[in-house]
Amino acid sequence: MQHKIHVLVSIVAVLALALGACSPQATPDVAAISTVAAQTVEARFTAQAAAFTATPLPATETPVPPAPTKPAAAKPSPVPPTADGNGKACYAMTFITDVTIPDGMIVAPGSRFTKTWRVRNDGNCVWDQTYALVLSKGDAMSSVTSFPLTRVVNPGDTADLSIEFTAPTTDGVYTGFWHILTPYGGTMGVGTYNQSISVQVTVSARPERDFGVVSVVYGMTRRPATGCSAQGAEYEFSATITVNGPGEMSYRWDRRPTDGTYVGGKLKFAAAGSQTVTWIWKMTSDHKQGIDRYAWLTPVIGGKDDASFSNGVVFNYSCN
Repeated sequence: MQHKIHVLVSIVAVLALALGACSPQATPDVAAISTVAAQTVEARFTAQAAAFTATPLPATETPVPPAPTKPAAAKPSPVPPTADGNGKACYAMTFITDVTIPDGMIVAPGSRFTKTWRVRNDGNCVWDQTYALVLSKGDAMSSVTSFPLTRVVNPGDTADLSIEFTAPTTDGVYTGFWHILTPYGGTMGVGTYNQSISVQVTVSARPERDFGVVSVVYGMTRRPATGCSAQGAEYEFSATITVNGPGEMSYRWDRRPTDGTYVGGKLKFAAAGSQTVTWIWKMTSDHKQGIDRYAWLTPVIGGKDDASFSNGVVFNYSCN
């Protein structure tokens, strides 16, 4: 910087001498001119230095991250009521009977039929129209697979649940399994294992070929109820036989031990339905006491025994 100032002063001094030589006026004071020139140059460089002095930036604030926003609370899923003081669960359903269309009933191909189940609400929760019968698996036999309940069923009440179906057009056995869907997303079935209620039909263009027994329900009455009379005791058995269509059948009562003669008969059905038959097994002082005895009904159709219903009645004869 100092070198540049000296060069500029020298140039100014030379110019001043030249001008003085051309002018008739008095010779200027070179030293004074040099001083002024030097002061002028120094002042200009000082101004330039001041102009290029960096202006300090204002202090900036340390950025503060925004406070995290609390996410909106998720809407809780509805939860079914829990058991109350009586220890019963919210949901408990008991199957009572098939009001119509017993399982295995023969229906014509393409025919319409209405299946009705009778059930009981054995839980603590009320069933209303937000509950629905839904197909769990199997054959739908309907274009709709969800049917809202049509009435309120309070705890302890029985209800008839009905669905209208259309039979397939091809012969065969068709079965659909149904549960009740709750408004909380779960399903409710029968008993401890949440079993489904079912509809099963035999589609047949020749019902006489597919006639058969679909269920046998047993009962027993002892006389006297306890102890024995002078003649001993007698056990009266009943069997309610349900068939799937029109037809004829024979039956016999089987027993174990096989003491005495077999008793049987014949039944004729004009359509699918049920009939009840009875039989009395008399116990005397000659019969051994304290052992289990078994009694059951064997259907005979077309000369062939149907051993499907041998889970009959078990009893133990004793006069004590």
